[in-house]
Amino acid sequence: MVISLTPGNNTSPTVTLPNSGITLTPQPLTDAQKEALKNAAANTPAVVYHPSTEVPATTEPMEAVDTWIGRSQSSEFPKMVAQHSSSTESLKTSYQAFKSTLASVYPDLASKKFGFTIEANGNLKATNSAGELNKADTEQLNSLLNASSGLKAAAATYRETAIDLVDADSPWSGSYLGRYNLTKENFADSLDLSALFIPKTSTPSKEQSDGMFFNQLAYKGVLHTQETEAAMLAKRAAEKAATAG
Repeated sequence: MVISLTPGNNTSPTVTLPNSGITLTPQPLTDAQKEALKNAAANTPAVVYHPSTEVPATTEPMEAVDTWIGRSQSSEFPKMVAQHSSSTESLKTSYQAFKSTLASVYPDLASKKFGFTIEANGNLKATNSAGELNKADTEQLNSLLNASSGLKAAAATYRETAIDLVDADSPWSGSYLGRYNLTKENFADSLDLSALFIPKTSTPSKEQSDGMFFNQLAYKGVLHTQETEAAMLAKRAAEKAATAG
C-alpha cells in the first residue's frame, strides 16, 4: 500500500474564537486544594538525575583485530613471468631428451610411471606417486637423473625462476601466487617437475590439471604467514642492495 501526502492536505484550519468580554483573574487555592497537592507530593517518589553517573553499556565492548593483508604485486612480476616461461620450456626440452635416452637404454624402466623433483642441495630425486617403482628402480633413476648435467642444470634454473615468480606476486591480487612460501628447502615437497609436462588433451584429465604449477602449489604448497613474508621481503631487499652496491 502506498500513502501519498500533499502539502494541501497537511495544513491545519485556523479557528478564531469570539471575544466573550469576560476578564480572567487568578484565584488563590482553597484549603482543600492545598491539602490535595500536599498529599499528591507525599505519595509521588522523587526522581533525581545525576549526569556524572556512568550508564552501563548495552553491548559488548569492541575489540581491536589486526588483519594481515600482505604485499602488493611487484612491478617486476611480468619480467618474472617471462623468465619462468622460458625456464619451463628449457626444462621440458631437457626432460624429454632424458626420457628418450632412458627409453632406448632402459626400456623396462622407462615404461614405468615416475616423476622427479629437485632437493635443497640441488640433487634430483625420483618420485613414485603411482607406486610403480621398487627400491632398485628408484635408486637407478636417481643415479641416472643426476648423471644428466643438462637436466640437473635446467631443474635448478627452473626452481630459481619459480621462486622468483611466487615472491613477485601478491597473496590478495594478481595471480595470487604470493600466498605461497616457496623456498629451496620446501620445493621438493611442493612440486613434481615431471607433472608439469603431462600432455594436454582436448578435455584435460584430472592428472594433467593436478600437475599444473598453480594447482600443485594449491595442493602441496606452504602458505605464507606475516612473519615468513617479512623475512622473505627483508632477504630480497638485502639481495637487491648487495647487487646495487
